[in-house]
Amino acid sequence: MKWSQHWLFECGETGVIAPGQWLWLRAAVWMALLFCFTTAAFFGSFQLPDWLSLLAGSDYYCAIILPALCALVYAAAVRYIERRPVSELVLRYAPVEFLAGLLVGFAFISLVLLLLWSLGLYYVGMGHWRHWYNYFIFNAYVSAVLEELAFRAIVLRLIARVAGPVTGLIISAALFAAAHATHASPAAMVQVGVAGLVFGVLYMKSGRLWLSIGTHLGYDFTEWSLMGVGDKDGVLVISPAPHASALLTGGSFGPDGSVLTTLVGLLFIGAILSAGAFHRANLRRVR
Repeated sequence: MKWSQHWLFECGETGVIAPGQWLWLRAAVWMALLFCFTTAAFFGSFQLPDWLSLLAGSDYYCAIILPALCALVYAAAVRYIERRPVSELVLRYAPVEFLAGLLVGFAFISLVLLLLWSLGLYYVGMGHWRHWYNYFIFNAYVSAVLEELAFRAIVLRLIARVAGPVTGLIISAALFAAAHATHASPAAMVQVGVAGLVFGVLYMKSGRLWLSIGTHLGYDFTEWSLMGVGDKDGVLVISPAPHASALLTGGSFGPDGSVLTTLVGLLFIGAILSAGAFHRANLRRVR
């Protein structure tokens, strides 16, 4: 069985990325246009109120509306320019897969912290949970929706269209890590790349973005708001042990910057792929 048959996501092969002459160039230009639009929506979600001198409180509206609007524009572009149904954003599966993703994201980063704490690499105490809605909107929702659109639905999918699924997965994860270079050490970027692999495999195995969006959102919200990374507004207050190497603790980047995240990420990827193999084996026995 070919690798491509293990995945349920649809690369698309009609419209602007139909087979034929200049497929590489057409796919690359189309990817660049979609990616630039999504990136503009990302920065606009934070900066548009300042750019346009909007009224106080409009930052919440921009952060909530722009990612959803970007998803709608992406869907319209795929429908009318790629000329195919937008299977990656089918709403029928959204509630269940999004909630499942939240649980996966929570479990992922919680397992990392539990491992670090059990090894004496982190101190954990109780905090004062505040401003959870700010963390949910600005630190989790915007990033989850727009980064999954950009790096999974656009970069991974369109590279997979011309170079194969595994190549698309690896390159998208590498670019996802590079996008965090401004605030992550080289070691932490490796762990971000592993998280990108997890998000990518979830998208490819489910065929839709809801699972990876939910996982990304649950991951970020758990780390920022529940664990209180970087401040004392979380349910917990966590801090790396001063004697421990930042390579092990993640340093100022947080637990997901630890090299142990690689181990947890690989375990999650193995579990996802094994679950898929088990499901296929059961289907064959039923038939």
